[in-house]
Amino acid sequence: MKIVIVAAEAAPYAKAGGLADVIGSLPGALKEAGADPSLIVPGYSSIIENVETAPVLRNIPMRFGAGIERFSVLRASDSHGVPMYLIDHPGFFRRPGIYGENGNDYPDNMRRFIFFGRAAAIASSEIIAPDISHAHDWHASAVPIAMRADGGLSPMFKQALSVFTIHNLAFQGIGKREDFALLNLDASYFSPAYLEFYGHLNLMKGAIVLCDGASTVSPTYAHEITTDPELGFGLEGVLRDKGENFVGILNGADYHEWNPATDREIAANYTPAKPDGKRKCTRALRESLGLPNREDWPVVGMVTRMTGQKGVDLLRDALDAVMQLDLQLVMLASGDVELEKFFKDAEKRYPEKLRAIIEFNNATAHRIQAGSNAFLMPSRFEPCGLTQMYALRYGTAPVVRATGGLRDTVSEFDPARGTGNGFVFEKFNATEMVAALNRMVTMFHDHAKWRRLMANCFASDFSWEAAAQQYLDWFTRLRKARGLS
Repeated sequence: MKIVIVAAEAAPYAKAGGLADVIGSLPGALKEAGADPSLIVPGYSSIIENVETAPVLRNIPMRFGAGIERFSVLRASDSHGVPMYLIDHPGFFRRPGIYGENGNDYPDNMRRFIFFGRAAAIASSEIIAPDISHAHDWHASAVPIAMRADGGLSPMFKQALSVFTIHNLAFQGIGKREDFALLNLDASYFSPAYLEFYGHLNLMKGAIVLCDGASTVSPTYAHEITTDPELGFGLEGVLRDKGENFVGILNGADYHEWNPATDREIAANYTPAKPDGKRKCTRALRESLGLPNREDWPVVGMVTRMTGQKGVDLLRDALDAVMQLDLQLVMLASGDVELEKFFKDAEKRYPEKLRAIIEFNNATAHRIQAGSNAFLMPSRFEPCGLTQMYALRYGTAPVVRATGGLRDTVSEFDPARGTGNGFVFEKFNATEMVAALNRMVTMFHDHAKWRRLMANCFASDFSWEAAAQQYLDWFTRLRKARGLS
């Protein structure tokens, strides 16, 4: 089964968020499962300058609105040995950022990613001739759109299945009516049945409508975005209309990178059988941040974007109550400037209990996972979440709001039965979040129960192996339903 995966990010080469982690792992997992995957991503400077490339196609002309744009295709390999093809257009992609710089999006992102998706569809048909085309998020939406609606391209994909995965429905690729011309489609496709959305172009809507099957990154999130208008962002009806061809498949975690037994970034390696190294990691984290070594207080870690979606505003509103608990909070976060300032100022009020590191640093993220006793994710919504999976692998108990993939991966610890792997609160409010943290602190003081909780965390397995097989089974069902061999 030849599968082409198309996305705007791929770890470790080009990363802005969790999408990159997924695309960095999924192709290798599909390869291990017996498929024949390839990957198509934009030719960013961060990739071209760091991997060996060879030209495959040169100076290909493509109609783009009223004009012609040209691109080349370079071949490389990802870290799993999967072929990786780069859409090389220096004007669009040889920039310092992926989506923007200094906290601001590039103003031509609609043009950049419509171009990328259409060029990826051409490259896919010319080089790979896939059985499955798997596009991810709005930046790749033009792939399923072109496969089914572009009269020049659609004949090339008669025997190919088109699937589309939503990683975050809040970002849909909504542009101006005038941007529709960049797709070079018949005018009939700018209608409510296809790409029109309240007078605007909506790329994600078009991809969902035109693909053979759509998915998202956890079963609970799939349910939420078809039933809750607040989380459906206007597309809940479009998703419901897909019926059985819309599914939720939980992302996996990359246990090659996130493994305390082999992690080179942490102060001491440890395993479920020999967990003592975790105490050394906690001590080292405190020392590196100038926090008192209060072993009777748990360290609560956060590695997140500083946004309302992640519930950082909820933490802001509840911070004084949280700081009354016997714990220390370490945040690695950046994003909203006002939230950044609030937590940096709060450090001065709570010098023995709070550290806010305003950046993203992968090595620091590893040290926080290993050095924390608990990991806080108070998300307003969370399509899947990966950091709670990493936390579990490191024996770090998640404290989460029950939404999306957090509900699918974390369950309340029951000290009487010894079941569960974390602490869960249902409603998005400060009272419930503080209560969950208080339950965690209470449990931390019961050493026998905490050891059982840690063992449950270690035993939680969300490897990519299971997710890859679910994708392959889904692809097979869709191909049979469409009458493809």
